[in-house]
Amino acid sequence: MGIIQNRRRFMVGLSAVGAAGLVSVPTSAHAEPAPETTTVRLPRTFRALCEAPKNIAGELLRAEGFT
Repeated sequence: MGIIQNRRRFMVGLSAVGAAGLVSVPTSAHAEPAPETTTVRLPRTFRALCEAPKNIAGELLRAEGFT
């Protein structure tokens, strides 16, 4: 069953596209500067439940440039 496009739906869609054009966005989208702190120490615990998020956070931080 296909979607039937009528005038009302067409005008609603056209209005939404027009309104989206009025939304202001920043003209410059510069990348953030490098962090001032480049080293993060994660505590070593022996609780199995807390190890997985800590390991993933460590990998993600290294991917972002932290050591």
